[in-house]
Amino acid sequence: MSKDPFVMLPRDVVDRMLSAAGDSGDLTMTHLSSEDLYVVTRLALGSGARVQVDIPTEYQTLRWNGTDYAGQWFKQPSEHINLAHLELIRRPGSAVTFETFKTWVPGVHDPGNRIGLVITIDPKLTDEQRRARAREYAGWIVTRQAVHAIDVAVEPTHLGLPQLADQWPVDRLAQDTVMVVGLGSIGGAAAAQLAAMGIGQTIVVDPDRFLWHNEVRHVLDKRHVGRLKVDAMKTHLGDRWPEHRVLPVAADVVEAADLIRPLVPAADLILCAADGIAPRRVMSHLAKRAALPSVQACVLNDGGIGEVLRLRPGPRFGCLLCQRANLAAGGGIDPEADQELPYGTGLVHKPMTAIPTDLHLVGNLAAKVAAATLLEGKHGQLFSLPGEHAVIGLRAAQGLAAPFDVAAVGEVTWHGVAPPRPDCVTCNPA
Repeated sequence: MSKDPFVMLPRDVVDRMLSAAGDSGDLTMTHLSSEDLYVVTRLALGSGARVQVDIPTEYQTLRWNGTDYAGQWFKQPSEHINLAHLELIRRPGSAVTFETFKTWVPGVHDPGNRIGLVITIDPKLTDEQRRARAREYAGWIVTRQAVHAIDVAVEPTHLGLPQLADQWPVDRLAQDTVMVVGLGSIGGAAAAQLAAMGIGQTIVVDPDRFLWHNEVRHVLDKRHVGRLKVDAMKTHLGDRWPEHRVLPVAADVVEAADLIRPLVPAADLILCAADGIAPRRVMSHLAKRAALPSVQACVLNDGGIGEVLRLRPGPRFGCLLCQRANLAAGGGIDPEADQELPYGTGLVHKPMTAIPTDLHLVGNLAAKVAAATLLEGKHGQLFSLPGEHAVIGLRAAQGLAAPFDVAAVGEVTWHGVAPPRPDCVTCNPA
């Protein structure tokens, strides 16, 4: 199946067209044959001199060498010109004669035996016409035999997170800081999604380096092998979301609790995806003492189920140990209890063993829970969750007791969280 021709307008072209004294001018489009893509690369100013279009270096494809074609641009050459473009685009293969097109666009050059390219601009489209998908910028391939409508993509004025401002409260989340503890496969995915949702800053905490065996499950790639995970994540997020700020902390939260404790009050929420029981408990304790909400994310039962647990401050909600004790007391299971039994009777702790998709699914949900918690709590927006404890089926039913008895792959069940135990030193400090 062949690709349809397409025109790309870098922002520099659009700004120059809109600010030009006249209503028309010449331009040069470079055709990239492998992509069947036309990129405006030069523009004629009022003096007639052609200037090179500024195409940012990161748009590598748009800077490829290709075949140059002469073109023209016109600002509203006739009424409803771009509505005619819409009608043609909706009927693949349709065209108008060059003679008809000349009545729509007076001043268009006769292409002779070559191909001409034309951009028409109609800034006076109504809201109704825009809703009908009429384009402000329309492209045309012009020959003596026929004129065909082609799509035009315009580089927007604002790139990145500001593009989401009409659909998502990026301005509010930009005020927030989340401490992400553990930058393994789950924590890395969570940190990436927090940045993508507009969280202003993350404090990323992990003592380890990114090694070869991590790559298969991680959002980081081989470029970062050998680096500290916190530094690699700062680079990764900075490349993708430059407005996001990252404070890297290469430390173990258990061994360096004295270093971590002063950083906790700088956060609005803690997301712990550490691979191990001890760091999860440490961060649950520190969050509760600092009156901060926290989100715990992990996989259990050898990667068969995922868990996202929200622990909120206040007298109604217990800590991680309270939740585990409540499950055991109610006849359920504590999924971590057998890892604490005396040597020779318990199970050796296993790292988070699951395929990348499952680990990222848990991390993504944890990030969503974190954002929802901040929006509803700190920012007072209606963004409630079905519960406090999400259990996600990652493999077929495994015969576990409630609440881990998810029956199907992809099933998510939500549950409540236990209140504080009277003797809990985390929830009821002396």
